[in-house]
Formats: sequence, structure tokens, C-alpha cells
Amino acid sequence: MGTYIKYTDENNIETPKEQLHKLSEFNCLTYDSTTNELKKIERFLKNYRTQQVEQLGGEVYLSSEDHLSEVIHRHIDIGTFGKPWTFYYNKENSSKGETMWEYVFYRKGSLLGKGVLIFDDKNRKLAGYAIDAIAGFKTDKFKNFYGDPSLFDDEFQNETIPTIEFKYNPDDSIEKVYFRDDDYSLRDFLNNDEISTKFDWKENTYYHSFEPFFLSN
Repeated sequence: MGTYIKYTDENNIETPKEQLHKLSEFNCLTYDSTTNELKKIERFLKNYRTQQVEQLGGEVYLSSEDHLSEVIHRHIDIGTFGKPWTFYYNKENSSKGETMWEYVFYRKGSLLGKGVLIFDDKNRKLAGYAIDAIAGFKTDKFKNFYGDPSLFDDEFQNETIPTIEFKYNPDDSIEKVYFRDDDYSLRDFLNNDEISTKFDWKENTYYHSFEPFFLSN
């Protein structure tokens, strides 16, 4: 399998390799040269004391031919600062170009979490949930809205940060809504004129409840 590499800064903006020495943090992204699918993200940090670049960990996106246990074994001891690695597997595609993955999260070689995430074609998280390790029920349910950055004034200059984030209760109703640095009840969110002129609640029915989760058709 042939691959190619891109580099991004801490705000996920593509950066030439020659400029990486100026950055305190950067990411190395590996793509399949045939399909252009993202295969791995490796995260790096410059140690402020030694000025040496150290690998933190990263994310691996498995194909159907990969074996999860083998891929985990090859990666979990790589890195410093806790060696956090997330492994995505059992990919499912939608007709809209979105992808749903199951994932497991490891830190210091130990399994600390698992769940399901949906990404758009820019590899931004659209929705997800964690799975309780003991009871197996869904927790930390969320959906993200990104919108047009020219309308919402992309103050972070990082397109992977959602404009609006919806958190859901166990019964799938909305618990909280986060817009920029503020959190709202659903009533306060809907009564906010600044938001309502840019986000049409009636048209965005996907966010009204946690289900439906993945619109595969």
C-alpha cells in the first residue's frame, strides 16, 4: 500500500515540513495514495525544557483487512506523556460521504474507553457516544454543528472545532447546548436572537434528539 504524508499545525492548518521546527505542536497525517483515505494521525510536541520534539501518540484508522489487536500492539507503547492512542475500526459509510467508526482509546497501554463516532468528509466529528464499560449503555452523547464559518465568525480559525455542540440526556432529549464559550438550556438557546438568525431550528431536525444517530441512506 502506497502512502503520502501531510503536516498540520495545532489548529489543523496544513503546514510545509520545512516550517515544522517553528511550531510547538504539529500533526503528521498519513494517507492512502490510492484512495486518499486518512490512515493515521501522529501527534508531536516540542518539550519546552529540552526543545526536543516528542511524539505523544495519535489515531489509527483501520481497514477491513487490519486486525485490531495487532494494530493496537504495534502502537500503544509509542510516545510520551501518557501515550494516548485511539483506534478506529468497523467503518461504515453513508450516501452523504459521512463515516461511522467504532473506537477504543488507550493511555499508558491500558484500555480507558470505547464508543462510536461519526465523521464528515473533512474528518470532523459530527456525532458520537461512549459505551459504559460495565453496563454497556450509551453515555456522553453529542452532535456537532459546524455551519458556514463566514456566518458564524470562525474565531478559533480551526474548522474542527464545532460552532454549536448539543449534549443529550439518557432519554435522547437535549440536555445542554454549547455555543462558543457559553452553555444554554434548549429554551434559552432557541430564544437567542444572535443564534436564531443563523441557525434555523425547524430545518435542522437532526439535532432535535440524539436519535436518529447515523443517517446511512
